[in-house]
Amino acid sequence: MGLESLALKLANPARIGLTPELVTRLGLASEETTRGRLMAQLEGDRSHLGVYLLGCYVVDDTDFWGDGEIYWWSIPVIVDAAGGVLRDPLYGLPNGMEPHRVGSLEWMTNIPLADPPLLAVIPPGDAARSCVIRLAFYDDDRAPANLPAAMTAGLEAFAALPTGALPGPEHVINPVREAIWQSLKAYQDDILIDQDLILRHGETSLFGRGLVGSVINAMARVYYFVADEQTTERFGPVTLHKGQVAQVKFDSPLRGGGRVALFARGADVSCSAFGDLSTDKPFMNQVIDSRQEAAFRDGFSVQGLGAAKLVAYYTPPKG
Repeated sequence: MGLESLALKLANPARIGLTPELVTRLGLASEETTRGRLMAQLEGDRSHLGVYLLGCYVVDDTDFWGDGEIYWWSIPVIVDAAGGVLRDPLYGLPNGMEPHRVGSLEWMTNIPLADPPLLAVIPPGDAARSCVIRLAFYDDDRAPANLPAAMTAGLEAFAALPTGALPGPEHVINPVREAIWQSLKAYQDDILIDQDLILRHGETSLFGRGLVGSVINAMARVYYFVADEQTTERFGPVTLHKGQVAQVKFDSPLRGGGRVALFARGADVSCSAFGDLSTDKPFMNQVIDSRQEAAFRDGFSVQGLGAAKLVAYYTPPKG
């Protein structure tokens, strides 16, 4: 995380589905130019917010025999106060991952916690009032899904959108989704999740800055994190074994009003400071009370109750 890391992701011409022609049509720039454009968008103490995919727990892979082959894709849209769409490749592009074998009641292990996929970028300032992300997770039932080709089709539809203002997020999501869906022949596959995740500006939450969130139904549970690209710090990810203890400590001291978020995949993780994590409750968000600052001067401990992978985030208070 950070503007340099964000610029690297946004400028990467090797992202799934991109072609040299699409790089030109979408107006993607070099890493240095992209970083300069991001810096030019900064307003006061407000920074960009990156929305990252942390994990997916498959409740039912829909396959009677054997494990499923799960693929996913996403479409980001930034919306203004009037409901219109704000257009800029700096806000992120449609993203996705090729099929991954996973069974029912299992975590998808191909989503890296050390470098989680970027779903969307929310710009600083008050122009953006909501962020809508279409999230789709499907179980591949027939011919193997060609995600690169499908994402190319989606990006071509994205690039072909009218250059003027669009009246709502559906005017982006629907044509891009249709292009991806038809390329994948997704009508032959089983839907785990295909719905909009909506993050709102809010008076205090600010799009869920510094918090882990989820999209859950009977088939799958998807988890994401909203990072402040200038201030959020990450601990880990670390692998814990049964009985292993790790001390979670960030570069900055925990201050009153700051937000700590924990996320774990695998076995249960015990955290006496904030509460335990389990498959049914794999994340925790906590706002630090100023009276807790001294107690957390040296961080806090977590203990694995089995094989687990854990990541923690700290987002300091503004000001």
